[in-house]
Amino acid sequence: MSIPVTMTLAAICGLLLVGLAMRVSMLRMRHKVAFGDGGNAELMRAIRVHANTAEHAPIFILLALVHELARGTTGFLIALAVLFAVARLGFAVAILGRGLHKLRMATALLTYLTQAVLAGALLVSALALL
Repeated sequence: MSIPVTMTLAAICGLLLVGLAMRVSMLRMRHKVAFGDGGNAELMRAIRVHANTAEHAPIFILLALVHELARGTTGFLIALAVLFAVARLGFAVAILGRGLHKLRMATALLTYLTQAVLAGALLVSALALL
């Protein structure tokens, strides 16, 4: 079965994670910090945005995969995947841009909302099969 939405989403999230990891590595070299954040606020933000993305992306990708395998490629899934990717990119911009409060809150909320909606849709689909 073809899973183009999940494949695209995984690729985007993978590239985002590589970019965020590279930023952490560059900041570690620039500030000569091998472990932790060394008390450097810029490095701390870079570490946190990478970790936050690493926490949320795999779960959403897994939910998207299950949905796409069970229900096929739907407009609903495409819309949620686009919103999730936009949320993660916006969150990275907000945190790396000195924690822009409103953008950070909006993109965090959008991340939670897309995950909850997709998980809820899967639950409804699963219960309908029982």
